[in-house]
Amino acid sequence: MIPLLRYLVLQTETHAFCLALACAALLGFFPFCVLLLSIARNVLRWPGAFDVGIAAVQAYFPSGQDIVIRNLHVAVDVAGGRLSISSVFWVFLGAAGVFIPLEAGLNRLWKVEKDRPYWRNQIVGFTLTVACCFLALAFIALNALIRAPLNFIIPFELLQTIINVTILKVTGVAFFIIAIFVFYKFLPNRRIDTMQVLPAAILAGLVGAIVKEMFVLALPFTRIDVTQGPFDISISFVLLAYFETFVVLGGAFLSTQSESYPWMAFMTPRKKDVGPLPSGGPD
Repeated sequence: MIPLLRYLVLQTETHAFCLALACAALLGFFPFCVLLLSIARNVLRWPGAFDVGIAAVQAYFPSGQDIVIRNLHVAVDVAGGRLSISSVFWVFLGAAGVFIPLEAGLNRLWKVEKDRPYWRNQIVGFTLTVACCFLALAFIALNALIRAPLNFIIPFELLQTIINVTILKVTGVAFFIIAIFVFYKFLPNRRIDTMQVLPAAILAGLVGAIVKEMFVLALPFTRIDVTQGPFDISISFVLLAYFETFVVLGGAFLSTQSESYPWMAFMTPRKKDVGPLPSGGPD
């Protein structure tokens, strides 16, 4: 694992990519949530999907969830029955900031000689952003469809909460795995084999969930609310995104070094050994 640690810890470029990705994610996160919640409440008129979206923010935002959720409710109420153009603008602005350093980082790992021109990067980024929006809507809808009958059948509120949180976390990991796979597959400026990056995406999604839980447990000991004052909520989000992007780039590193990490090819079908040809030819 020394080459992986060298790439993640000792390479300055990796830290630069991760910090840029984390700051860009901060630009688009809140408007992205407002956009999804507005669609759930004002377009689909689906209260169950809206509740799932709020629960997802509650589960995955590292700190200050009550403040964030209260402001989300206000923003969705202000949006009313129309989609906010400003939210869409900030979502795509944040996505533009994410996909520029992410493509550059993946291109370096795949030894791509030339990055896409800026305009092509933005077209790809726009497409991937729309795909992620639909993926997030599918994640919310799936959770809402599963919750409704379970909450009707199960009479105990505590058991309902446990099951709902479990389903949310499991489907959330699946959402991140699919999103990471899409980035690995389509963002580098070259053709990528699906089976070469799918195992890395699965590993990155699972490790990312573990890193998030560890970060949330360690966050109170950092006293970030004291040292950062009113910026503690934003700083905690940037730090979580910063560490999560190390996981994403680490998974990409493993997928590009398959000769050094053969265990990453566990989903690739093995070639069957072919025995020696018979000495005699056909009659």
